[in-house]
Amino acid sequence: MRRYWFELLDDSYNDLGAFIPDGSNKQAAINRARQWMKDNGVAQAKLSINSMRTGNILDIIDIEIN
Repeated sequence: MRRYWFELLDDSYNDLGAFIPDGSNKQAAINRARQWMKDNGVAQAKLSINSMRTGNILDIIDIEIN
């Protein structure tokens, strides 16, 4: 069951337009976000985890690529 939807954001909280599928596995979303960042030359971003049920932001994870 899909519980979350994800958005990859820049430091100003603007959507970067990355496609990260809806789902229930946060780690898989983080891995997809990292791969998208590597492919698009983005060094820092924030992954927003949102509830499908309420639409609320549940968590924002900072991701950094070395």
